[in-house]
Amino acid sequence: MFKSVSKHLLLALCLVLSLVFSTAHAQDDFTAIPRIDAHAHVGSLKRMAAYMEVRKALKEKHNVKLEIWIDLSSPLKPGGEGVDFLKSVEEKFSGRFLPCISDYRIADGLRFSLEELVEWKNRGVVGYKIWVGVSTAVNHPANDPVFTKMEQLGFVGASVHISQPYPTSWCEDPVKFWAAQNAWQKVLDRHPNLVVVNAHMLDFFNSDEQLDYLMYMLETYPNLNVDLAARFQQFHRMDTDKLRNFVIKYSNRIIFGTDISKQPEDGNYKQVAEQYNRCFQLLETDKITKGGFFGETEAKGLALPKDVLEKIYYKNAARIYPRVADVLKKLGYSTE
Repeated sequence: MFKSVSKHLLLALCLVLSLVFSTAHAQDDFTAIPRIDAHAHVGSLKRMAAYMEVRKALKEKHNVKLEIWIDLSSPLKPGGEGVDFLKSVEEKFSGRFLPCISDYRIADGLRFSLEELVEWKNRGVVGYKIWVGVSTAVNHPANDPVFTKMEQLGFVGASVHISQPYPTSWCEDPVKFWAAQNAWQKVLDRHPNLVVVNAHMLDFFNSDEQLDYLMYMLETYPNLNVDLAARFQQFHRMDTDKLRNFVIKYSNRIIFGTDISKQPEDGNYKQVAEQYNRCFQLLETDKITKGGFFGETEAKGLALPKDVLEKIYYKNAARIYPRVADVLKKLGYSTE
């Protein structure tokens, strides 16, 4: 009898140890995944140095490797202004900060010429950030030649901002919200080969019903992708299981981003590292986490599978944005 009890205790102990080691192994697998922030407002060498300190803090405390930022605020302007800045970024940071050109006023036509799109792409720019807001201006005929040229070049519409989240203080009028969204759909209908990453989950991220409409958009426009920037604090507004199933189903169309800007400038690198870590926890665990990168609202994490996390953290960005795969390979990662 004693031998029988001992045998059962030994089996139980082995089972417990097996679970402990398998859990630790899974966590190690997650920490080994490189991360790319595809929605960052950097814009200066000084801020880049601060971001690298955040990267260091993340690695030291959580063993997480944040490797690349897509810079939506590079000081690049028509006429070639900013070329020297690009050279300095490359010399100092070896591809960890990948620049975009940007446009905040599009009612009278996008400001970069067709020739300049070619020039900036050849100089290493990885996309065109376009801010529209609660407006139908994106559908102005003057913009069509630029969108056509982007299709021809494979020039990514990086972090295209359409409308603002409804219903919130940013957009309280449903008519204006839908007018902006419908205008964007008309552009996509005319430019089916335009590869785009819409910012902030296309702002269909405030309810289960909006999530249904985002499904429709992803099904209808195969070259449309979305980023998670500044939307982690809205996870609680949707049913957790529904949101998890959505993210898994469309995992090849969702990209990690935060909307980080000047947060690390005051030297609070560890605090910003924790902001990043909260986002990672919401994706990797099923724990209740207080807020994402912004906000303090509690939400239950999605506990996503490893292959889904890999797509969201880096594989989708490596497929969509030029140069990302090459930089990752130089850092020792495979993008297969």
